[in-house]
Amino acid sequence: MKQNWDKYYADAMSYYKTAIGSNNKGNKLGSLVMYNVISLSIENYLTAVLMKQGALPKHSGINSMIRELKGDFMAPESFIVEGRFLNKFMNFCSLDIIPQIEPSNSDIARMISFLEELKVWVEKGFFSSVEV
Repeated sequence: MKQNWDKYYADAMSYYKTAIGSNNKGNKLGSLVMYNVISLSIENYLTAVLMKQGALPKHSGINSMIRELKGDFMAPESFIVEGRFLNKFMNFCSLDIIPQIEPSNSDIARMISFLEELKVWVEKGFFSSVEV
């Protein structure tokens, strides 16, 4: 397991750079694409941390992975709050027709802020001397 974490970490950084770059250019990708790129970055950072520690995530959801990290690695409580915030925009599989909620500019700003906070926490605690 430990040998595969680096791909997830590299993907997380790539999605991060895309999200930050688009945000700095006035969100050229649009809110729904930005939401997905931010979420992919977060998911990959969380997966990389868990795999580097020798564990596979029990679930692929952001909230589930944050709870795993909170329990084992003292992830900040704010991560759970922000994970729940991200979930409100997710269009879960359902037989019912559920309208997609499009994030506002302030929602995207909040997501970017969480992504940046998570990135710093991950790099300080787990990848401070890693080159990918």
